[in-house]
Amino acid sequence: MSRPLRACCPPPGPLPLTPAGIPSNTAASGSAPSGASAAAGGSGSAALTYAQLESLINKWSLELEDQERHFLQQATQVNAWDRTLIENGERITSLHREVEKVKLDQKRLDQELDFILSQQKELEDLLSPLEESVKEQSGTVHLQHADEEREKTYKLAENIDAQLKRMAQDLKDIIEHLNTSGGPADTSDPLQQICKILNAHMDSLQWIDQNSALLQRKVEEVTKVCEGRRKEQERSFRITFD
Repeated sequence: MSRPLRACCPPPGPLPLTPAGIPSNTAASGSAPSGASAAAGGSGSAALTYAQLESLINKWSLELEDQERHFLQQATQVNAWDRTLIENGERITSLHREVEKVKLDQKRLDQELDFILSQQKELEDLLSPLEESVKEQSGTVHLQHADEEREKTYKLAENIDAQLKRMAQDLKDIIEHLNTSGGPADTSDPLQQICKILNAHMDSLQWIDQNSALLQRKVEEVTKVCEGRRKEQERSFRITFD
């Protein structure tokens, strides 16, 4: 910033200036004006001293400093806004990637749920004839066949139970991740809607898990019935041959 102008040796009196800014005592042409005309010209033009000129320059310097300070403040604020926009853009991009990942996970969960439902239907289809065959069986061959079917059904129930537990744990991890990374609850937020869908899937898996446990108990009951009938059949055969 420029420093205030100060005169090295001020003149003894005010220096009159012409309207063009040229001192009136300096001749612009070759001929000097007369005393009367010079006096008339000096009284008609404004007189400006070095002190007044210095005051004007100081005032302009202060105004220039104020404008520069205001400009720097505005530039700093614009830079802050620019950084905020860049950060928000990065957050939006990251959020979009998270949403796409959640969509893929949801699609995979839907496929696994369909597979589990088909496994459950297959288990029910196996249990229904098995229960009927246990009631109607009366020979050792049928009992051995029932043992094989019971063993197969029991392994299938264990497999489905393990899959259900694994799926429940995966859903729990995804929901916990979404809850920790999300902000305040907003019904219009896609992440909150996805959380509701995942919670519904979690409830469905828990219901399937409970039904699977119920089916497993039924299998165990059928196994006990088969064992009892097999022992009775063997006892009757021993009595017959003895």
